[in-house]
Amino acid sequence: MPETGIAARTPTLTDVADAMGLLERPHGSDGRFITWAFNCGADPAFREIRPCRKIAAEIALSWGHSEDVANAAESIVAELMANTMQHVPLAHEIGSVALVEAPNDALVVMVHDRARARPFRRIDEDVERGRGIDLVMSLCRSFGGRLDVIRDLDGRGKCLEAWLGTPLAWSERGALPRF
Repeated sequence: MPETGIAARTPTLTDVADAMGLLERPHGSDGRFITWAFNCGADPAFREIRPCRKIAAEIALSWGHSEDVANAAESIVAELMANTMQHVPLAHEIGSVALVEAPNDALVVMVHDRARARPFRRIDEDVERGRGIDLVMSLCRSFGGRLDVIRDLDGRGKCLEAWLGTPLAWSERGALPRF
């Protein structure tokens, strides 16, 4: 068989999502940024989470982050999306996930929704669910970061910013996306 010079490869989840128009890549000198949308409350089985968390890990690795950071980003996307899908029950509401590489090389996982309610920690040891925020906070701390909850500019929603690396000072966050 003649050689064509074209290397065959299996498409990645990112390739598939990009081909479907799910990914948006704003260009600029402010670092790397990628985002995609998901339906809040539309899927009681949370089927949208699996491809989203896999895409997050794939992107983190492609940007040169360690496998540990990629695994943490994957878990954070899964936990925060599940929270949003559970607590924003309107199927027509759209949430979004963004991965941002901050100027200091920290990876920031952002999950945005249009619900006003802030996430809360459940301390009840007898409940089997409700430990996602604690898990996210722990993952952030293990990489020197933290979880911030930021109100939308119009006050009608919020964005959870999970920092995997040193968070920038508020005055230095001007280049980060805002909802």
